[in-house]
Amino acid sequence: MDGGWWPRSRDAAAELAELAIALTDRLGMPTRLTIDFDDWDDVPLRITALGRVIRVGWLPHLDHMVAVTCGRDEPILLLVIPPETPRASAEEALAKAAAGTGDLLPEEILATARP
Repeated sequence: MDGGWWPRSRDAAAELAELAIALTDRLGMPTRLTIDFDDWDDVPLRITALGRVIRVGWLPHLDHMVAVTCGRDEPILLLVIPPETPRASAEEALAKAAAGTGDLLPEEILATARP
């Protein structure tokens, strides 16, 4: 796990586009976003960000994660904090994801960050 992300809604098209834009300066424009289908409503096959089309895929075993692929580099993995998570809990989970979690699974980080 390379970090975390706290989207504000379950609108996959809008939130994934915002994520792509936010990551562009640091990583370059993503070419593919792979998500946990269960974290989102109405998952698109493609989104558009900054005039570029980005493919969206999903994997059932990518529990509460998004894999961001930029060019030929290895994907980065971000923990997805559910949008309804209270601020303090979300910030705790984001900090754990950013600090490296050793053997903790995404659902374990989310469980320990609940109020």
